[in-house]
Amino acid sequence: MNFLPSLDSGLDWNQSRLLSRFTNREFVPQGIFSESCLFKFPRGNMRGRRQNTSRAVSSRTTMSSSDTLAQASRHLLAGATETKRFEWIVVCGSFLAFFAAFGIGANDVANAFATSVGSGALTIKNAVVLAAIFEFCGAMFMGGHVVKTIRKGIANQKCFAGTGGANDPGLLMYGCLCVIFAVAIWLVIASAFEMAVSTTHSCVGGMIGMTLVARGSECVIWTKKADEFPYVKGVVAVIISWLLSPVISGAFAFVFFVTLRTLVMRSEHSYSRTAVAFPVLLACTLIINIFFIVYKGAKFLELDDTPVGTACAIAFGIGGGCGIIAYFFVTPYILKTTDELFEKQQLEKAERGSGKKAEEKVVRQPREYPVGVFGAPRRMWYALQDHLESSLAHKAEDILDEDMAVLAIHENAEKFDEKTELCMRYLQILTACCDSFAHGANDVANSIGPFASMVVVFKSGKVSKEAEMGDDSYWILGLGAAGIVCGLALYGYKILHALGTKIAKLTPSRGICIELGAACVIIMGSRLGWPLSTTHCQVGATVGVALLEGRKGINWFIIGKTVFGWIITLVIVGFSTAAFFAQGAYAPMKSYPCYITGSC
Repeated sequence: MNFLPSLDSGLDWNQSRLLSRFTNREFVPQGIFSESCLFKFPRGNMRGRRQNTSRAVSSRTTMSSSDTLAQASRHLLAGATETKRFEWIVVCGSFLAFFAAFGIGANDVANAFATSVGSGALTIKNAVVLAAIFEFCGAMFMGGHVVKTIRKGIANQKCFAGTGGANDPGLLMYGCLCVIFAVAIWLVIASAFEMAVSTTHSCVGGMIGMTLVARGSECVIWTKKADEFPYVKGVVAVIISWLLSPVISGAFAFVFFVTLRTLVMRSEHSYSRTAVAFPVLLACTLIINIFFIVYKGAKFLELDDTPVGTACAIAFGIGGGCGIIAYFFVTPYILKTTDELFEKQQLEKAERGSGKKAEEKVVRQPREYPVGVFGAPRRMWYALQDHLESSLAHKAEDILDEDMAVLAIHENAEKFDEKTELCMRYLQILTACCDSFAHGANDVANSIGPFASMVVVFKSGKVSKEAEMGDDSYWILGLGAAGIVCGLALYGYKILHALGTKIAKLTPSRGICIELGAACVIIMGSRLGWPLSTTHCQVGATVGVALLEGRKGINWFIIGKTVFGWIITLVIVGFSTAAFFAQGAYAPMKSYPCYITGSC
């Protein structure tokens, strides 16, 4: 069964008769995947047409002005009718793009908040609220650059423009639909098995698989020279970024934590030194993020061509100003709040130790589900509520009680002053928000990039590398951000604990350095259009910090499982996308389109 729409009736009967009067030619409908336009010469003149190309060209020069106008009208009407036939692909693609974003939220968004949840700075419920804000903002302000790479940088769109100037928009749109479908299915399956896979691998692998089946290996942009680092584009540039991103993120996080541990955490007066460290780290965090927002950020805010000097001035002005304000006003309040919270925690520990106060555990009473056919909608709603409450109630302490290997890793880690760590929680929340912003800027493209290709082709009526999303298409980024938030809330707890608790001992001071190291690389890569793997960056930064504890400070089993997931993701999604696309485009049919017969 061929799932691609048939366009054998390019124009309706009235349009064809009307235009035939102007041209005095026979109307012969063609498919969208045809080299020729929707009109041919009479059958008597078709014999030997390809051998008499020069005669056909000379005859065109003698066309009257009315014939020229009629021919232009035919092309316009044909293009409008052809793209209208593919509206179903855009509609289905919007649902599947949301589904893929859901999988990204369940699997990959944990990279932004796993350290904060694992260190105890945030609960899962708080992480969902912050993700709803900063994932959306990152997608809107910075997400367009990576969307452009996913949409244009993997598959050579000239191959889908056909030969001789003809277009195959339906073929490319259907291929992108298969990519989104394969990515969505694999992410949900991987999340169920607690495999922190790379969604970037998924999307890029799907685009490669689709292009190989559709047009062959020559239509995959394996490598192409570029003026910016790493001075190549295409698949090679993506692979280079995958290899470099964990190393660079780990190096950044390593340097950050060595500096913080030496100057603050190991000091006898570590708590008092946080009064200076807090505003400095706050200023650095804001400067990094503001610079990359202002420096060629969102096009609809006219930030896509800001000079470097202007961006630096704005970033240092705002970041430095916030650091000064934090030193005089925010830091004293945080220190006072930390003192009160620390005293309260110590009192509760003393009461539990003496047996005066037992730890309270909330036991939720089972809900009574309605029965019968008419109660089905309410049963589904109650089941969704129960699952959401269960997802948001998971705690890192539960993992330590069940897994002795993870408990040994946590016991092996160096302990710092509890009061200082408690104060660092406030700054870690800020760095987690910045990391979430970077995640939204980079990973929303994994679900929205192929869908953006479909929308651009549908709107323009042709396959063109020069076509842009346009300011009215930023709702696509919002769609991806909404799906990410839903995925985190409903199914993100598994990966949150896998990366935030099991991989290494994470505390607020360590989490700050991990999130800053990962965010620096992700934001820079997002601006340069690299579809980085945020899983790579986060795992690399975590390993960089955990290496300071020695080999026993890292759960190498989780690391190996994660790397294995990265490898098989590229293969599984690539093959599944190729299978979906081949079934729809090359299924047995009575009359094969020209892209199969080679007559295009």
